[in-house]
Amino acid sequence: MSDIPKVILEQVSFVSSYAEKCDDWVTIKKEIMRGIPSHLRKNFSTRDPKSKEQWLNEFEKKLIEYYKDLTGVDLILRSLEERRNNDIL
Repeated sequence: MSDIPKVILEQVSFVSSYAEKCDDWVTIKKEIMRGIPSHLRKNFSTRDPKSKEQWLNEFEKKLIEYYKDLTGVDLILRSLEERRNNDIL
């Protein structure tokens, strides 16, 4: 994970300490982004402007893999409709 900035790895570790069994990538991503400097947010993908759906870039795939190694929780990228139906928003 040498290509992921240390401050982001530290924030992932912090978020994992209270996120318990949450497996929703968007929820975890929001928590990670709240705790990192704004200039590091450029590493994360943005929503599609029309559909508002999230997508994963290579950086995020590496973070999801790191999170699973750290916690054993496999993060899932759910659609906006799935998150609304499951009250994850």
